[in-house]
Amino acid sequence: MSDNVVSATVTDGVGRMRIERPESLNAFTPRVLEELLEAVQSFEVDDNVRAVMFTGAGERAFCAGVDLGDEGGLAQSTPEALDTVHRAQRLLKALRRTPLPVVGGINGYAMGAGMDLALGCDIRVVRADAEMSQSYVNVGLSPGDGGAYLLPRLVGEEVAKDLIFSGRHISGTEAEKLGIATTVVNGDAERTREIALDRARDLADGPTVALGNAKQLVNEAHDVNMETGLEHAIEALGECRETDDHAEAVAAFDEDREPDFQGK
Repeated sequence: MSDNVVSATVTDGVGRMRIERPESLNAFTPRVLEELLEAVQSFEVDDNVRAVMFTGAGERAFCAGVDLGDEGGLAQSTPEALDTVHRAQRLLKALRRTPLPVVGGINGYAMGAGMDLALGCDIRVVRADAEMSQSYVNVGLSPGDGGAYLLPRLVGEEVAKDLIFSGRHISGTEAEKLGIATTVVNGDAERTREIALDRARDLADGPTVALGNAKQLVNEAHDVNMETGLEHAIEALGECRETDDHAEAVAAFDEDREPDFQGK
């Protein structure tokens, strides 16, 4: 049996990665972060992967954040503690930068840095009774893993400050109302993972280059001026026009059928 703390498999065009520490509510350690980053990097160079699905094992948690009892936990006054934060940031950047669309199956608790990893996904499928929290203030910390950067982009500055200042828990249902969850699942953890996988499969069947370019354009929208954003949009459109998938879409339109995208 593998002793990996993250499983990474490929099926139906989807790279599936899952934290395998249900006994610890899938809290992460430096090793978990390293294996997640390696999974993302391996998916990017695998021509068979056209979308990613990220989730946690077990019935209770997606990721409860950093493992405070680990030697790299923030409860420790050691250099390893800040190294863990840097590792989490590298993973978050990888999730955002990969051209592959990333679907998060938020099957339970997503707390602190665990919520930040959920925010790093492009699409979030969230269990209705899951609990999410920017819980840093509850242990006397400010967000260090990306929540203060990503959350305002989803919910606006005032709501982001409320969630971060209070550290309060929100359900999957409330997360949908706030614009954090794309889809809410009235079911158990396994059903949530199934629906997230279905969404990832749908994206894997799409025009891969176009999706990757669109992701990049949206990601940078808050960070560049309009002129730069429009220039990048023209460049991305030009690249898409040269793909086999665009030619297939045109042919399918002429022939009155659904396109069969190959990701090229």
